[in-house]
Amino acid sequence: MTDLIGVSVSVVQFAYYVSALLVIGLLLHGALKVTAIGFASAPVVLSLIVALLYAARLLAANANLGGSLGAVGNTDTFLWVWRAHQAQALAVAAGCLLAAGSALLRRRPLMVAAALALSASFGLAGHTRGLEAPGAFPWLSSVHVLIAGYWFAAPVTLWPSAKRPVEELKRRLSLFSTTAQIAVPLLFVAGMILAWRLAGGWNGLYGSSYGRLLLAKLIFASLALALGAANKIWVTNQIRLTPAKGMAALRLTLSAEFLAFLAAVAAIAIATTAQGPENL
Repeated sequence: MTDLIGVSVSVVQFAYYVSALLVIGLLLHGALKVTAIGFASAPVVLSLIVALLYAARLLAANANLGGSLGAVGNTDTFLWVWRAHQAQALAVAAGCLLAAGSALLRRRPLMVAAALALSASFGLAGHTRGLEAPGAFPWLSSVHVLIAGYWFAAPVTLWPSAKRPVEELKRRLSLFSTTAQIAVPLLFVAGMILAWRLAGGWNGLYGSSYGRLLLAKLIFASLALALGAANKIWVTNQIRLTPAKGMAALRLTLSAEFLAFLAAVAAIAIATTAQGPENL
């Protein structure tokens, strides 16, 4: 893989991950009433972006297989790319259609179905599928993505707005925290297990570039987890006591949390494109 192709593939992968996680998160927030169901109409546009970025991922994989950017449209090599990604592509297409339909019809069950389909797609291709004995690891990856999406959307739906009453913000924080205090620790544990398995054990985590990227992802996730805990323990209380100061603190922590999310996603995007597990 040339440097140019490698960078292009990683950038497309990063953009796809960010958009897919955001759609999954917004769908779950709408279904669980963390945000108003009308706000979930955003997935109509975002699902189109996800579909386009996924198509770009397939074309980038084709260029990678062909060894040059000029091979992006090579139909012979694309047949191999399609065979490896067919099930995943169909799940992404189903998820995007369900996401758009759920927003247009305002039906929460469709939101859940769309989030599940998009999350499941992550387990239908990729490094967990390439393991010698994948077992339940691809599905653990899907669950990991589902929870990550729920958390990833928090800075969007919990962002304090001058137009939003303080009581509505409190309601959203309370609903989000009720689910997050159980789901987010599971996310971290699932991430640790997946990193350990993909890297081939603890030695692989420390002794390979791929493993160190997975460790970097865990470090950024830990930082986001700490910021989330601060929101739960300190910032929420500040909003109750002094709303103006509390909302300023929430904006700060949510901004830092989102940057930590992006750094974690970037580490995974590089790990799944420019790098790769040595034990596959």
